[in-house]
Amino acid sequence: MATPVLKQLFRYRKRLFQGVYHDVKMRFAGSVLGVFWAIIFPLAQLTIYAVLYAVIFKIRPSGLTEMQYVLLVFSGLVPLLIYNEAVSTSIGSLTANKALLTTTVFPVELIPIRTALSAQTPSFIGLIITLILGYVLGITGYKAIIMVPILWILLFMFIAGLSWMLSLFALVLRDIQNVFSLVTMMMIFLSPFAYTPEMVPSGLQPIIYMNPLSYYVIPFQEVIAYDIWPDPRIFIVTFLISISTFFLGIKIFQKTKGVFFDYV
Repeated sequence: MATPVLKQLFRYRKRLFQGVYHDVKMRFAGSVLGVFWAIIFPLAQLTIYAVLYAVIFKIRPSGLTEMQYVLLVFSGLVPLLIYNEAVSTSIGSLTANKALLTTTVFPVELIPIRTALSAQTPSFIGLIITLILGYVLGITGYKAIIMVPILWILLFMFIAGLSWMLSLFALVLRDIQNVFSLVTMMMIFLSPFAYTPEMVPSGLQPIIYMNPLSYYVIPFQEVIAYDIWPDPRIFIVTFLISISTFFLGIKIFQKTKGVFFDYV
């Protein structure tokens, strides 16, 4: 079921990238600093969290210096910010582009993808900032060059699957956006971006591993903040979550889009 979509991605790749560029440009249009907000905003977000946990809460895994802990927080936050920005924005993508739902100018399956790609631009720059910090500190090595693109692709497959399903449901159930915000907030704070699973009492550790976002946070931290290859057990689960969500999302979208479009 995903093959036609992959073909559409390739066929309409130029129009897709043009749309992403247009969306990013419009996002910062009219502001004094313009596209510089794409750098300032993620840097400010990462810094606020780092100060909160490193300075105010004074959390520190054993064996890490203050700057190493900051890098740990940064590398754990980046996939969470990418996920939150991309999915929360793409949920309303079909509702905001109703005129395109019954045309053949642009495949409707690519609308949530375009929105998700556009929305995560600031967070993606945050990822670049994190990598630069890791290299400056002499912690991040060649493993990140190999694994970060792979992890980002797996994360985006997870995002794409959710975006297809949730954007479709949002055509009928407008409460989806609010429910998603509450669920995501809980999942973010239950993911180990500012601490290690070993720091959690053994009785509560299953909660971390029941959270799908943990399977993206941990591998990013391993390759960026610890310069080690991802734990194979964690990585296998990450791969399975991404693949299954992607295929389930596009299958549900393609099989039910006609029914949901009748509500438009």
